[in-house]
Amino acid sequence: MRKERGTVHGISFPGRGAWRGGFVGLVVLSLLVACAPSATSTVEATLTPVPLAAGERLRVVATTTIVGDVVARVGGEAIQLTVLLQPGEDPHSYHPRPSDLTALAEAHVLFVNGLGLEAFLDETLRNVGGDRPVVSVSEGITPRRHPRNPDQPDPHVWFDVRNVIVWVDNIETALSALDPAHADLYAANAAAYREALEALDAWIAEQVATVPEENRKLVTNHPAFGYFADRYGFEQIGTVYPVSPSAEPSAQDIARLEEAIRQYGVPAIFTENTVNPALAEQIAEDTGVALVPLYTGSLGGPGSGVESYVDLMRYDVTAIVEALRGGGTGGGQGE
Repeated sequence: MRKERGTVHGISFPGRGAWRGGFVGLVVLSLLVACAPSATSTVEATLTPVPLAAGERLRVVATTTIVGDVVARVGGEAIQLTVLLQPGEDPHSYHPRPSDLTALAEAHVLFVNGLGLEAFLDETLRNVGGDRPVVSVSEGITPRRHPRNPDQPDPHVWFDVRNVIVWVDNIETALSALDPAHADLYAANAAAYREALEALDAWIAEQVATVPEENRKLVTNHPAFGYFADRYGFEQIGTVYPVSPSAEPSAQDIARLEEAIRQYGVPAIFTENTVNPALAEQIAEDTGVALVPLYTGSLGGPGSGVESYVDLMRYDVTAIVEALRGGGTGGGQGE
């Protein structure tokens, strides 16, 4: 769905005092998209253009490599982009580098995934202070709820490609409002990327159609594939870490998962590039199933073949399809 161009609502962030309630309580910039009609939206404030000097680019910070990649596709050469998390880095173990603190202090805008994913930034932003707008790229997406904690939204929205198209809309709106001199460039970049994402979504559906419906059952390291399962017709029947990788499962949790793997004849456990696979390896050994690595919360490094969001989805879908239809355990190649 497309938005009404130029319609923005939200507020700019104040300094240190506003962060004391924790990141999940932050008042994030709200961007109007077509899924939320303007007639029912409350316009709290608008983003105003940044006074850029001749030749100066908009200074943009993104939190994760996946958010950063999508921002880069829309912003192109018109922005100066810093991504806080490095390829393969787990948000739970993130420690800001001096260059991160400088980038945040000097940023014209910060793009976050939202939905509670960036809790790791709370202390960092409190220490840096400053007054920059913070844009949740997931604004306008109706979140799933965590299977163990219904009050907690599931932040892994990027596993439904349609949600990343919403990201593109939000990013284009924000960049165009902050830097209207390059609005036409942002619009052209966004249009081209939307087309690529629509093609990706169709390709995923074609690949999934080759897996028998009774085989479309996922066991993963943690509950990251709910949006993927909903969109592409899978069932996520169990996870190694029922809550998050930072919370160890109980012996009963592990026993229930191993029982489900045997009951449903699941051929593989899918692990993640940002989560320690040791426990998944133990469960795979206990149950005699394959262990298949995927990219989930982070892109791969240079030369990995998973250096963009599109690469990540192609890799993961190929690995999942091959494992569940009995074609092997290797991932696919990126674009």
